[in-house]
Amino acid sequence: MTESIFDTPRSQMPAFLPALPFSGVFLFPGTRLDLRVYERRYIHLIFNALADTRIIGVVHPSEQPLPLKSPKLYSVGCAGRITGFTESDNLLLVTLTGLSRFRIVRETEYPGTAYKSVEADYTPFETDFSTTRFSYDKKRLHKALDRYAAAMKLDFSSADLKNVAPDRVLTTLASVLPLTCAEKQALIECETREKFYDTLVLLLEMNAASL
Repeated sequence: MTESIFDTPRSQMPAFLPALPFSGVFLFPGTRLDLRVYERRYIHLIFNALADTRIIGVVHPSEQPLPLKSPKLYSVGCAGRITGFTESDNLLLVTLTGLSRFRIVRETEYPGTAYKSVEADYTPFETDFSTTRFSYDKKRLHKALDRYAAAMKLDFSSADLKNVAPDRVLTTLASVLPLTCAEKQALIECETREKFYDTLVLLLEMNAASL
């Protein structure tokens, strides 16, 4: 992550987070995620968070969500700070900025609400608070990306990465490429940057080879 005046230090990360289950999205430290929140209970979640730390946990549901029922969650999610929201036609347009990933220690029903709270363990993802730059094999990444884009018939190639900041390339690809929910979850669970890079390239190569 790059340093910012708005960064939340590790010591100030809340031990408990209201959990927002959202399938197929990608929130990662330093990335931004725009969401349309329309369920009444999750609108309440956002307003409650705004009145508190402004930090929530975004977690992929591990099963198909059902109306008015709290879905089972994957064990790893990402904490995000609410950095923008707008009310529009009975829904909220919310922007989150990723802070750190966490492993769920336990889930509880949030007192007086219809959504869950999770106890968060940030220890496995201490590198999320580091500003150390990570170098990787760009040639291998670009080759895998171009094969993947051609196989998927995407109007996108490695040449489009020239306008992306070097420290944002990997997370930008994870955000914009049409990866499945399970594939995005695999990336979210990578504890090191090296593992993230290897997993991303492997997913691109495997998807390209399967088409």
